[in-house]
Amino acid sequence: MILRLTLLERLLHRLHLLPTPVMDTFGGVLFGRILALGVRRGVFEAAGAGPCSAADVAARAGLDDRAARLMCDAFVVAGYLRRTRAGYVATGETRKWLLQDSPRSLCHLVGYFETLYVRWQQIEHSLVHGAPARPYYEGFSSADWETYVLGMRDLARVLAPFVMRHIRLPAGPGRLLDVGGAHGLYSIECCLRRPALSATVMDFPQAVVHAGRGVQDAGLAGRISFLPGDFMNTPFPPGQDVLLMFNIIHGFSPETNRLLIHRAFDALQPGGRIYILDQFQSPSKGSPVSRFIPLMVGLNLLNEIGGNVYSMEEIRAWCGARTLVRNHRVGLPGVGLAEIALQ
Repeated sequence: MILRLTLLERLLHRLHLLPTPVMDTFGGVLFGRILALGVRRGVFEAAGAGPCSAADVAARAGLDDRAARLMCDAFVVAGYLRRTRAGYVATGETRKWLLQDSPRSLCHLVGYFETLYVRWQQIEHSLVHGAPARPYYEGFSSADWETYVLGMRDLARVLAPFVMRHIRLPAGPGRLLDVGGAHGLYSIECCLRRPALSATVMDFPQAVVHAGRGVQDAGLAGRISFLPGDFMNTPFPPGQDVLLMFNIIHGFSPETNRLLIHRAFDALQPGGRIYILDQFQSPSKGSPVSRFIPLMVGLNLLNEIGGNVYSMEEIRAWCGARTLVRNHRVGLPGVGLAEIALQ
């Protein structure tokens, strides 16, 4: 977290005596940019290797010495580095999330966030018109697609332990369709848990091309296939026991989402289930973080593709009266997993 307010500062904030708009519009925005640059240029890798001076960081990251010291001191205040007599060292927060070799590394996701900063320069157009001038993916290069897929895989690694405990998989032979599953991690996790399960990952051709290596490394090339295509025009293969729709509905209108869900119903075997993972609008009684993050996701998706963030009640309305919808919490504030079964 960027700032940890003292008791006095929290009191001043409640009395409107702390100029928080300055921190939100200046400090918060600038720090996010600097953090992403620190990841990309190896600042945290340098500190993770052992105590290092600002000059050591500058040499490794290709930075000016004075600039490196300013960055590192900012990371100390934010809790990502610790300053010792021997130099700067990575904190537990950094070792878990911001080092390349950590199993929970978010380096690729932070790299994807860095690409958002450029597109956020056009967000006023999206706020006025309700959509960007063109969807984000129309301007993606092959490198951009790789950054996106690997970033989403980072996020999936964080969520997968929470998500997988709620997904009901067939005990015997079965079929799973992972709509929008680009990186393939959820299909991999499902197939590892059920040796008789086969899966199909469906996504844009530019996305699925980056998923094959993970499937190969998991030894599942014979059980996980790929279906390049877009969600609206490519038919869903029938006879599915489980259908995943993760981080999809926030990109579409309510009418389109209703259509997608009913197309998913048509692809299911009797007794099959649909799982929708997304950022959901939280009730007013939710924590500030669980209410704030989905709104930011909604605004970002508005700027990316004209998307939105929805509530669990809206999913129930799209499904209709014949279905059962359960809401599972999955570990990150604002993120939920809807389980849908035909009644």
